[in-house]
Amino acid sequence: MTPVRTTSRTWLLLVLLAVASSACGPRTKQQRQSYGEKRTDEATLLLNEATTHLRELNADQAEPLLVKAQEVLAHPDVDLSPEGEMLRSELAELQARVPRVREEKVRREKQAVTERERKEKQAVVERERKELEAAVEKQRDAVMEALFAANEALDALEAKDAGSAQVTAASDALQRTRERLKTGKELEAKSEDYSASARSTERKLEQAEARLKQGRKVIDFVSGPLGGSQEAPELEKKARKEKDIAARLSLYTEVRERYLLCGSEAEKLLSEMPELARSPLPVKGRPMVLKAVATGCKKKAGLTQRAVVKLEKAKVKWEKAQAKREKAREKIEKLKAAKQKAREAAKQKALARKRQ
Repeated sequence: MTPVRTTSRTWLLLVLLAVASSACGPRTKQQRQSYGEKRTDEATLLLNEATTHLRELNADQAEPLLVKAQEVLAHPDVDLSPEGEMLRSELAELQARVPRVREEKVRREKQAVTERERKEKQAVVERERKELEAAVEKQRDAVMEALFAANEALDALEAKDAGSAQVTAASDALQRTRERLKTGKELEAKSEDYSASARSTERKLEQAEARLKQGRKVIDFVSGPLGGSQEAPELEKKARKEKDIAARLSLYTEVRERYLLCGSEAEKLLSEMPELARSPLPVKGRPMVLKAVATGCKKKAGLTQRAVVKLEKAKVKWEKAQAKREKAREKIEKLKAAKQKAREAAKQKALARKRQ
């Protein structure tokens, strides 16, 4: 138990009371009443100090003071003091407060611990929230940066000089965006906002994939069948200068095939991508519309077919004439062989007569 702590005034009063009580001989009622009042004064000081401690929830410091006050008020002379009963009543009330004060102190201490733990937990939650927000913002910026680069690469597919290099660049840019999006997979489970953003980016990537697929088909057509048809006029010039009818027919046939392939592929691409009916193709030089390309190539294939048919007939006629010439040559060769054989036979006969 904590030792009794009293003020200097209290100790002084106790000393005076001790001196007074040491006086010997019988005391009058007035002396007893005076002594009782001094005891009540001492008790008042003790109770006041105990009250202060109880108000501050220091029950361990108040309790020894109450014990001392109880001893002081237990003296019979206190009954002669007008404040005796009131102080004893106050003492009883303060003694009853002691266990309640202890309980209140324990409750407040627990409450303080709970409040501290709550604030610490709240601080942790707040810190984690800020860290999550920072991570989400960083991840979103990285994805948006990659997606922006992918859109720029897709825009390059529509340029006049677009080719396989632009297709590869766009494909790589989309792949980088997918990889960036994949690195934030864990954040999707932690942040609904980022999860929604990721779903939006996935839809944009699907649209970009479709755009890349279309761009690849257009560029493949431009660099393939269309490019081949654009080289056809030079082959046709070469064919017109060719003297050998078979070689000329071969060149015209190749020209026709290039135009036919261009026309059929243009119609196929047009059926898959109707929006290209009036859209210019990424072709160097003058812009070309897919529908006009399909019509033009088919028309040129038809015109070239006439030359091919004419050359095929001419070739057949030439081959027949060549066959007749070959047959005549063979006949002449046979006659030459027969004559040579007859001369050899005559020569042998002449040699035989000389020997006879």
